[in-house]
Amino acid sequence: MKGILIGSLTLLLAGCAAPTNTACICDLAKLNNGWCSQCALGYVAGVTIESEMLFEALDAHGHDIDPGGVQCSSCRKAMETDGFCDRCQVGWVSRQAYFSTLTYRLAKGQAKDVSKIRCPICKVNADQPGWCASCGVGMVGNVAFPTKEGFEQASKPYRVFLAAVEVARNCEFCAGAMVFDGTCPVCKISYLDGKGVPLVP
Repeated sequence: MKGILIGSLTLLLAGCAAPTNTACICDLAKLNNGWCSQCALGYVAGVTIESEMLFEALDAHGHDIDPGGVQCSSCRKAMETDGFCDRCQVGWVSRQAYFSTLTYRLAKGQAKDVSKIRCPICKVNADQPGWCASCGVGMVGNVAFPTKEGFEQASKPYRVFLAAVEVARNCEFCAGAMVFDGTCPVCKISYLDGKGVPLVP
């Protein structure tokens, strides 16, 4: 179990600051994992996030990385295969880096406007991950996956994420620890797969 201090969540990739728009952009933010400054709400996979700290920590966008600066051999291989480096906890899609299992898995799907989905099963699955045999599509939030493998791989971290969104209302540090398998410096709880275990004094 990792002993990551989540106290640095607000500094994680500080270059990805939330936009400062004054008009409501919630509809757009739901499709591009954005933050609406007007409403003070963020969205990942179409899920509403009230905690700006959790939203920024998730950092759901890919990052262009200079391949020449990547020293990890596992990352270099993952960069070429759209894989995930367990050592660095970095996923690669289209040669862009994603810094959590959740955002890496979601990047392999396609965000959809749920209001435009005609299939009633797929629309229901956008609320709770599910596979539609008729369409051959799995929905994880508003993200569609054309393969069962991609759908199943995204479902597990997504369910942890949903739990973290709720936990963030009481402790934002615990929420961050949940999605990164880390430790809350305030509550002294370590998390693995979304489940917490109090630290032994």
